[in-house]
Amino acid sequence: MLQTAVLAFSLSTDAFAASVAKGAKFQSLTVTRALCIAGGFGLLEALSPLVGYLLGLQFAGIIEDYDHWVAFLVLGALGVRMVWNAFHDDPDEVVVAAFPTWGAVAATALGTSVDATAVGVTLALFSDNIPLTLAAIGLVTFGMCFMGLRLGGLIGARTGKRAELVGGIGLFLIGLNILVTHLSH
Repeated sequence: MLQTAVLAFSLSTDAFAASVAKGAKFQSLTVTRALCIAGGFGLLEALSPLVGYLLGLQFAGIIEDYDHWVAFLVLGALGVRMVWNAFHDDPDEVVVAAFPTWGAVAATALGTSVDATAVGVTLALFSDNIPLTLAAIGLVTFGMCFMGLRLGGLIGARTGKRAELVGGIGLFLIGLNILVTHLSH
């Protein structure tokens, strides 16, 4: 259960960072619009690991002997990328977040859910309650995005970068835990 919570919060941090930036730029977002945006982020963040999970099921038997290494490499690489992004601005992300259109919101949501698809591949290797995991990811992302949109003007974009750093460290540690647990048995 702790691993599911850490996973959900880790995956939601890049969406939170994008929401903080959008909230800081567009401080006049209505509650209804913020709820819709957060709902879109949450839905995409929950469905993306499902796609990855279904792909992972196809390969789970083939990579059974080294699945712990696959999980570590995927989660570790995503974690390192998120830590890198926390310290480096992505010029494309700033451009996408600069437009308050629904198309820009969808593009940002898709961009932040790509890592969730990769994580979904590892779910087939270590998770036994996929519906709960997907629901937790979606709900946490929804909550984090709504909070980011509403608080963006108050706390600024720097807080979103810090959240992405913590999320990256969390994903890396989950991958490391899977590796260490498997190698110790």
